[in-house]
Amino acid sequence: MLATECYCVKCKAKRQIKGETQVVMKNGRPATKGTCAVCGTKMFKIGGGPSKAVKGKTRPKPKAKAKPKAKAKPKAKSKKR
Repeated sequence: MLATECYCVKCKAKRQIKGETQVVMKNGRPATKGTCAVCGTKMFKIGGGPSKAVKGKTRPKPKAKAKPKAKAKPKAKSKKR
């Protein structure tokens, strides 16, 4: 147990997280979740967790491919009489 503090929305104060667990979000960033030690409300804190220590739960970021630019076609001029 790490005794992390997080803001409780129900208590409107910083409280210690009870039963905290380290998680990795879909984007690969670490987070901590648990419950408020006073009122029991669910708490979630982004950051402050293991950065790359959790194996197998992070997704590699896709590499951006350079797209060739399409050439603009000249418009055909129409003659009006």
